[in-house]
Amino acid sequence: MPSPWKERSRWTVLVAACWVEATSGLSYVFSTYSGVLKSELGYDQRHLNKLAVAKDLGDHIGLAAGLLCRVLPNWAVLLIGSFLILGGYGFLWLLTDHTVPALPFWLVCITMFIGTNGATYLDTAALVTCLSNFSSNRATVVGLLKGFKGLSGAIYNQLYASFLAPDKTSFILLITLGPTVVMVPLILMMGPGSAMKLAVGGDKEDLNFRLLCGASLLLAAYILTVTLVQDLSSVSNNTNIAFTIVLFIGLLLPLFVPKIAELSRKRHHKEITELENPLLGEGCVAEDGLTSRVSDANTEEQKLLGDAGNLLSPGSDHQSLSKAFRNINFWLLVFSIFFSMGSGTTAFNNLAQMAEAQGYENTEVFVSMCNIWNFMGHLVGGYVSEVSTRNYGHPRTLVLAVAQVIMATGHILFATALPKTIYVAVFLVAAGYGVEWAVFPTALSELFGLQNFGILYNFVTMASPAGSLIYSTFIAGPLYDQQAREQGSSTCEGTACFETTFFIMAAVCGIAATLSIALATRTRSFYRLC
Repeated sequence: MPSPWKERSRWTVLVAACWVEATSGLSYVFSTYSGVLKSELGYDQRHLNKLAVAKDLGDHIGLAAGLLCRVLPNWAVLLIGSFLILGGYGFLWLLTDHTVPALPFWLVCITMFIGTNGATYLDTAALVTCLSNFSSNRATVVGLLKGFKGLSGAIYNQLYASFLAPDKTSFILLITLGPTVVMVPLILMMGPGSAMKLAVGGDKEDLNFRLLCGASLLLAAYILTVTLVQDLSSVSNNTNIAFTIVLFIGLLLPLFVPKIAELSRKRHHKEITELENPLLGEGCVAEDGLTSRVSDANTEEQKLLGDAGNLLSPGSDHQSLSKAFRNINFWLLVFSIFFSMGSGTTAFNNLAQMAEAQGYENTEVFVSMCNIWNFMGHLVGGYVSEVSTRNYGHPRTLVLAVAQVIMATGHILFATALPKTIYVAVFLVAAGYGVEWAVFPTALSELFGLQNFGILYNFVTMASPAGSLIYSTFIAGPLYDQQAREQGSSTCEGTACFETTFFIMAAVCGIAATLSIALATRTRSFYRLC
């Protein structure tokens, strides 16, 4: 029986996956609606930090998503994620809207966990599908996908500013319905699983990636411009709506890439046919000869890549989970992420409170800027690590170490809280965080293969909320509340609110950079051969 699905170009699947990611960055907008949780549910900063940890755990514990990606088609995984988001955030909206009676705090934490955990299903399905389709451009693909996830917060904030402000309870309804509403057309666009691979040569593929990255950068530049205009001047509601319409037009720009790829494929196929037909005798079939040569070339390439991979981890594309868990390189990566990305997540969760403590009123601007710089970090990090690894043979985790030093610098600026330095601090921490998200999944897939990537990836990502749990629960929350009590208020003002917290997080980012350098040293021979 023929399949009801139409076969998709891998470029179409990549664009659809980018849009899936653009709906999945729910963890990046916590600062936007955390204030309404505080006021409507009667919570203090310590409660908010615990909710933030529940949110982070939900956003990073995706082992179930990784396992399901091995046995279910991507459309089923995407649907499961959508229903979890609808259930978790939908119930949170009912609580803040006082439609249902108040729940014990631990149940609210579970509700937050379930809603945010749905995003891991969207993220994992998009990543696994696209990494399989573009195995030779993993860093660029990860950078694009994670970049769109980073932009999602700014997109949600723009929709809120245009249609819902100042009702932040409605913002929770927006992130409840948004992913669910758009997922059905995106599932139809992505198809059942991996896409057909229309290869037209490395130069054409690089051109397509440049076009896709260019469209993404144009979109990010537009959102940044809109954010700055909203920060520096009073913008009418009609103007905000116009901004949003242009934003959605910008989101459609990547659709041109699959069309260009298809035209290139047809032109390339026509050129080959014209070249080969005059040279073939009767009874010879051009397609068979072409297939044979491509097959031979692929076999030779696989031999070369196999030899390089065996140096570090024999049979890495089929490496078992137990072998990966016994590998010291795996644990160096886990603890590097634990120290650094946990600190970045803590910074984002407390961004609104930090801005208020320094006297800024429009805190949503910093949340949007954080998402934009996060996107830039994803995109630039993927590109820089690809160039560094391909052209110079540098270990990919060397770029990870640089990102962690950048984050440490941003944490120091947050701690000192000098006038206007919050803008620079947001840029450094968000960009460094984005680079890490672009680099570590690629390094993980290179060192341990794709067969168990979904499980290993979600295991490593759990290190981030584990770090955030420690920083938020035992450092940031208690220190903030202590300073607020000394000031006789529920909110804290001044440098003292977060100074100690961010000096500590700067130090642990230094530890993370040391671990990344150690991993780079251990794997440098593998990357030089590749």
